[in-house]
Amino acid sequence: MSAKEEVRKRSRNETPSWAPGQPDYDPNLPYGPKVYLARKKKPDPWWVTCIEVAVVVGVLLFFVYMYYYMEHLHFHVVRAYAYVGSSHAQHHLGHKFLKGHGTSKDENQAMYWFREAAKNGHPHGAYNLVAGHIQGYNTDVEEHEVEPLLQMAADNGVDEAKQALKDLYPHKYNT
Repeated sequence: MSAKEEVRKRSRNETPSWAPGQPDYDPNLPYGPKVYLARKKKPDPWWVTCIEVAVVVGVLLFFVYMYYYMEHLHFHVVRAYAYVGSSHAQHHLGHKFLKGHGTSKDENQAMYWFREAAKNGHPHGAYNLVAGHIQGYNTDVEEHEVEPLLQMAADNGVDEAKQALKDLYPHKYNT
């Protein structure tokens, strides 16, 4: 019998080598004598290890930054949301500029962000814009805009706006 015929005969063998009664059968092994082990994986190249170390160091540095500069980080996160168009973030950013939390005080920027919040329908932003105008901050509020802004704030539940309407327009709102 030639070598090719021998290979064909072995490949046509119906009984697997791990079946009971075969010469290679071992009852202690779950699948007989030929258990294929996973191949060993090559180690990662040096640049992958460097990237992993850089990511871990970056995350640790970010946590240190968060711990020591929370107000500064919060200011930048709120500013990002304000630029996207969130009226609540715009109002909050106006307060941060007005009080100087996480940034330097800037009343002009505060009034700008209160205006943006009022444009987007934030009632407290409208009230704070009018309050800044009344207190003498540099705003772009015209005299004919004061009442509608206060009315919008009062209609949305801002009690200070209701009181301001009664104080500024007693003939109209004291009933």
